[in-house]
Amino acid sequence: MRRVKKTDEDLLKAHGYVYNFDRMAYFNRAVRKVFSLEWVEDHRDDLMRALEEKNESGDWQIYADRMPSRAVIDAFVAEVNG
Repeated sequence: MRRVKKTDEDLLKAHGYVYNFDRMAYFNRAVRKVFSLEWVEDHRDDLMRALEEKNESGDWQIYADRMPSRAVIDAFVAEVNG
């Protein structure tokens, strides 16, 4: 099973992110951001900057190496918005 470095996981959790095992992504409803596990593993040097970056769009901000399809994004948003 792939895992991010413990310090990265701690950092994400400290910023209010929850891991979704099925989607292999960390998300935070309050700031409407999603980080794929793959992105976190590949962009460790950029993680803190991305966490601190303001999301003023009102839409979900997605950090992924390969952007998911619109259908996958819509399904994810429906799932996390409950």
